[in-house]
Amino acid sequence: MIATVYFNNLFMDAAEARVSAFDAGLLYGAGVFETLLARRGVPFFFERHYSRLRNSCAELGVHLPFGLTALQNIVLEVLRRNELNAVEARVKVLVTPGNTATHFSHRDSTILISAEPYLRPSLRIPWKLICDGAVMSTPASRIKSSSYFPYRLALHAAHARGYDDAILLDRNGMASETSIASLLLFRDGGLILPDSPDALPGITRGVVAEQAEARGMPVEWRPVSRDELLDGYAICVCNALLGPFPVGRINETDIPVMDEPLLETLRRDWETAAVP
Repeated sequence: MIATVYFNNLFMDAAEARVSAFDAGLLYGAGVFETLLARRGVPFFFERHYSRLRNSCAELGVHLPFGLTALQNIVLEVLRRNELNAVEARVKVLVTPGNTATHFSHRDSTILISAEPYLRPSLRIPWKLICDGAVMSTPASRIKSSSYFPYRLALHAAHARGYDDAILLDRNGMASETSIASLLLFRDGGLILPDSPDALPGITRGVVAEQAEARGMPVEWRPVSRDELLDGYAICVCNALLGPFPVGRINETDIPVMDEPLLETLRRDWETAAVP
């Protein structure tokens, strides 16, 4: 089946979408995006994703021409046209400043919305993470930016060495996040979240923290050193597609795998909170 996308006010075959050779996203990676999970045609945490997208656009000075309801309706239509209302799907919303050959005061944003089936990795195979001292600290670190090459480079290097993802350090040498996810540390009935100036404010990370607090679990936001990652914590990664997902090894060291009942509870709370 040929995928249908929404591109600059039109629904069309993905193969027919054409971006200007002068688009700021193409030339400079200047753009913002959101990736979200949809299940049975319903996007997870759409209001939160919209809010972060709007804030990211404001940071970059990109015009977002849609309110929440209008953008949600477009996403729902993309899901419907791609016959994804009975499965899990990955939805991506991308916005760039548009054609740089036009003066910024008269420029229209480039907007691309796509959806495709999402195949979830097995929870029974905990991920292996590498932490080799890679530092990620740029002005765009806390924005969901399409200037994503450094993160893809870290992910590719991890894959080439047989790992699922790479843990990144911030400007202070502390654990920040992975190339595609946030970090969650569990021990003694409590949750610790790395408080880093260079980590993306992850939506799933925030939801898990809220749900843990609602269950009476102590939640602490603080800097976490690289060495502390190997100090007996059960660790999960999480993002909009994975939800909370267990980690079983960092570098060459096996770490405690998340207790299965607790993981099931966290995932159930995440899914329950996903749709208002």
